[in-house]
Order: sequence, then structure tokens, then C-alpha cells
Amino acid sequence: MNRTSLRSRLRAATQSRHAVLDRLAGPVKNAAAYHAYLTGIATFRFSVEQSLKTAPWPEILATWKPKSLSALIIQDLDDLRLDVPSLLEWPAPDSPAATLGTLYVLEGSTLGARFLVRQAASHGFTDQYGARHLNAQADNLSGWQAFVERLERYPGDPTDAENTAIRTFDLAISAMQQPHSVRSLPYS
Repeated sequence: MNRTSLRSRLRAATQSRHAVLDRLAGPVKNAAAYHAYLTGIATFRFSVEQSLKTAPWPEILATWKPKSLSALIIQDLDDLRLDVPSLLEWPAPDSPAATLGTLYVLEGSTLGARFLVRQAASHGFTDQYGARHLNAQADNLSGWQAFVERLERYPGDPTDAENTAIRTFDLAISAMQQPHSVRSLPYS
């Protein structure tokens, strides 16, 4: 029997939302666009990373853990004098499969970070100023690869993972569309 991998199913289920999020996150054409991206991604990551603290952990992940970016994002926000955004309401995943769906979105963002880090650098945002989280994320492709290896071995029903991945993308889209306040803009 030819079974479609969970990764393929998640990619197919979220493809349209992924395209919307890509348009909202980039390209980073100027400092203002980067500020909007950073505040939006902070809103999203803080909400989801907090929820994962109490999520049921899938056995196939064993000791593998995602890299938290929240502390680096806080430093980036501080560099740029941007307010730390409020959390969006996001409940913890309620099943191991749902946790996999959430992690698929978080870990998959590593691939997008590889493009955004270069765009951010062209506006002066680096691993030492304003783009620490992007640099840490873009330098950690091994985390994504290790996650995918485990994801491919998932033996269960993919429905919860698919539905949660869709909702996680929807949360990211919502976070990127939120109006964001700025303490002050150094370029204005």
C-alpha cells in the first residue's frame, strides 16, 4: 500500500495559506517592512511557543525539541525600539498529532528565514542587531531536517495534524495582519 507521507499531506493542506503568509512576511523592501514583519512574527511566535509548553509530546519526536526564538525576538524588538506585542489567544494542541501540525508550521518557517535573513541584512538588520532570531533560524536547517525525518515516520491518523497546521497558518496570517504600535522609528 502506498501511503502519502504526513509531510506531503501537511504541505498540500496548507499550500494556499502558506502562499498568503509568504506574501505578508516578505519581501523585506525597507526598514518599515522589516519592523512590520518582526512585530507580526513576534505576535505569532510568542503565542505558539507559549502554547507548546503544555502540549502533548508525540513519541516519534523522542527528545527532539524545537528551537525557541522568543528570547531572540525580544532582543530584536528592543534593538528596534518596538513594543513587545500581546499574545493572541491560542490554546495548546490537544493531541500529539495536533502538536505535529503546529510544529510543522513553526519548523517550516526555517526555510523562509533563509530568504528573509538576506533581505533584512540589506537594511542593516544582522545577527547582532535586529535580526538575531532570523539568523539563528536560518542557521539551523538541521532542526527542520531532524523534524521532517521524524514526521515521515508518524503512524497515526493525520487529520488532527492537518487541521492544526491549517489553524496555525491562520494564526500566523492573523498576527501578520494585526496593526502594530511602534515606540519610535529611528528612520523617521
